[in-house]
Amino acid sequence: MADEDLLRPSLSDTANSPALYNSTGFFLSAFFAGPAAAGVYGLANSHRLGRLRQDLPTIVALVAGSFLLWLVAHRQGWVASLADLMGDRVTRATQLAVRLLGLACFAAIYLLHRQHYRAAQVSGVDSLSGWAPGIAAVVVGLLANGSFAAWMARGN
Repeated sequence: MADEDLLRPSLSDTANSPALYNSTGFFLSAFFAGPAAAGVYGLANSHRLGRLRQDLPTIVALVAGSFLLWLVAHRQGWVASLADLMGDRVTRATQLAVRLLGLACFAAIYLLHRQHYRAAQVSGVDSLSGWAPGIAAVVVGLLANGSFAAWMARGN
């Protein structure tokens, strides 16, 4: 029995750690396309782990909470204040806010799966290429951001 076999039960509740999608692709998707992208990528990893039913409510709540925070920040004028502070346009401040919200979602979802990432690392399981979930996450994220911004611009 190897040392890695002794550590496996304490790191994950699964006998063999499944390969997860690359965390760098997860980070980049969340950074460039916001909270919805982080949610899509996180759900892809939840599917790989067989935890989709368990993680779905948490991930949806994180993404919805991020969009709610964006809405509150917009309505309270915090985004406009950030634009004034930066000496830039409101659209640039909005992009910054969405990126920060995306990174916050990434961090929360990564923490949700951290034991599985660690178990895969210790057991020597290589990460899967994140191209497919990354592209899907970016497309969904950008569409969600654009739709939400357009909805807010209409005065809702």
